[in-house]
Amino acid sequence: MDILGIDIGTVSVKYIRCKGTPGKSIIASQGDYPYKGGFEDLELILADIRTKEGPDLYVAVGISAPDIIKKTFTIPILPKKEQKEALNWTSAKILSAPLDDMIYEHTPLGQIEEKGIIKDEFLFVGAQKGFIERILSTFQHAGFQQVALITDIAFGYVYAVGEVGDRSVAVVDIGGKKTGLYIANARKLMFAREILTASESFSDALMSGPGLTFDQAEQFKRERGFDEELTEILKIPFDRLAGEIQRTFSVYDQRYPDKPVTTVYITGRGIKIPNFFEKLEETLIEEVSYLEAIQGIEDKYIPAHTLCMNLEVLPNLLPAGAKRIEQEKCYKRYIVIGTFAIAAILFILSLGMWSKTRNADLRIKIEQQTLESIQRGYNTIGKKTSATLEAVDITFIKNEIQKKDVTLITILKYLSSQIPNDVYLKSIEFGGEIQSASPHTPSAPQPSQGPPAPPAPEQLLKKLIDNYYPLVLKGYVFGEPDNLELTLFNLILSLRQSGFIDRVEIIGKEMKQMKGKPVMEFSILARCAKHEL
Repeated sequence: MDILGIDIGTVSVKYIRCKGTPGKSIIASQGDYPYKGGFEDLELILADIRTKEGPDLYVAVGISAPDIIKKTFTIPILPKKEQKEALNWTSAKILSAPLDDMIYEHTPLGQIEEKGIIKDEFLFVGAQKGFIERILSTFQHAGFQQVALITDIAFGYVYAVGEVGDRSVAVVDIGGKKTGLYIANARKLMFAREILTASESFSDALMSGPGLTFDQAEQFKRERGFDEELTEILKIPFDRLAGEIQRTFSVYDQRYPDKPVTTVYITGRGIKIPNFFEKLEETLIEEVSYLEAIQGIEDKYIPAHTLCMNLEVLPNLLPAGAKRIEQEKCYKRYIVIGTFAIAAILFILSLGMWSKTRNADLRIKIEQQTLESIQRGYNTIGKKTSATLEAVDITFIKNEIQKKDVTLITILKYLSSQIPNDVYLKSIEFGGEIQSASPHTPSAPQPSQGPPAPPAPEQLLKKLIDNYYPLVLKGYVFGEPDNLELTLFNLILSLRQSGFIDRVEIIGKEMKQMKGKPVMEFSILARCAKHEL
């Protein structure tokens, strides 16, 4: 299922739809809507997005609003069992609303020294339950039922910077009605602040100074910016914004003297004002850079794209029930993926087994055809005298003589592929009298003791055709006492079904003890084709 990242700003709503999974996705579509504020306007925008993109999406929501509270605080270093209670107690002290009325998360930031004492520092992120539930309800009314994430857009900017190691960097998002200032260290949001001076503050200055209309002020700001004539007018809001940024960095550096801000990334509507970047770069002592977008998207879509890419790791302010539902859906996704993976593995294995079976059938068929050819050659040669032999007959006899030496090797190779794991052969005998078979042949049972005894070896040998070798296999069957007969039976079936060794009969079997374990000693009489693979 595709992921829809929605950035709800102060004057616009931006979205990006990504195909694939978080962290491994490509951009499918994007859009930007002017936003007047309020849930009614938001629902109209969301309904239009749903019409364009469809409802069957996982939605990640990032909000830029003062309703989401972000505060850092410290607690003494405590065991895990006591830490949660201390976090809630400290959070309740710094908030104006009861903690029970909020949805919140605590993010560990590491340890810090305060007045000579090492403490654990945490970031509190939370909002009133009513506000979050209203956001969730607005999305559901617009047709989106798969809301997977509600978070502060600050975290989207933190992850948009990328891996910066153990450095402190700042993102200054100069939006329409406010500027977001976010400081992060090793992808942890250490400090967040909203400044009321933003892009529209420069328009207000042009309206109050030269007396321009709003549309005229916006046009002057976009086209001329800090030119010689307008610089003095825009200087007031600019100095106010730059001063607030510098004071924020100063407070941060005092709190974290070993982690000063090294780089400032600028983004948002304000950077479109001509010469704004250059003036800010002159004002700040830190390195100033643009926040670079990836995959060729415009910089205004950076937060929405980051929501798609990092949906599963960002702080989530969904209500507990909605979180649980999303977790269950996530588990189901993993189960479905796992099922498909197992099915694919089984399919590949079945293809391998089918290929092996097919190859075995083909080899057996070729062997049977070769046996028939040899049989025809024997029959033909048997009817001829030495005077009537032809060159082709001599070639046939020569080939047969050359194959005599491989008969035993052929039998060994064949038996090694057919004998079960618990069966071990101790001898293989070809032709002649079976001298060693009689000691292992059980005495003939009484009629009341079971089925009649197998025929005597001499009677079985008479059935063998001259073009086949008499074959005697002797060995042992190991395993559980109850399974010995079944293992021997499986060996007989395997040999009989081969087409290479046939007329398989048991001529002797006897229960014995070997190293304290029960074994069955057996003798099997069969026949195999002469000199044949």
